[in-house]
Amino acid sequence: MIVNRHNRGFSLIELIVVIFILAIGLASVSMLFVAGVISSTKFRRMNTAVEAAQRQMERLRSAGFSGCIVDDDVFTSADGYVIIEEHSDKTGQIAFPVSGLSNGQGVIDIRHYHGATGYYPNLKDITITVSWIGGGPTAGNTVLRAFIANRP
Repeated sequence: MIVNRHNRGFSLIELIVVIFILAIGLASVSMLFVAGVISSTKFRRMNTAVEAAQRQMERLRSAGFSGCIVDDDVFTSADGYVIIEEHSDKTGQIAFPVSGLSNGQGVIDIRHYHGATGYYPNLKDITITVSWIGGGPTAGNTVLRAFIANRP
């Protein structure tokens, strides 16, 4: 009896090739999904960190040159601030918690500006760094820097 080749189904090899091609396609799509989740998480954390750093910077800018000092009265422990380093000229570093950011920590660094031409006692160099850990590729930090001048 003669078998009509057009009425037969797929061969086992053809079926394995189709399954292999579909598996590669699904693996690619799933990798894109994972990359999208990681990117979204990193963006949310970065956004929270930038907002926290901007709040601290606005607080210091509104205080002006004379209010931009490392002092227990300005940065109270009741508000979550911890003075890490304090110098006699009221410069130094202050740590602050970052709400809404898992394992987030901020550091405010207040210094008098030292440029290539010398020391400027009427210009403060403010650096605010917010960093966070966790999740491997979603860890990171953000830094804001500004100068506050003493206007006579």
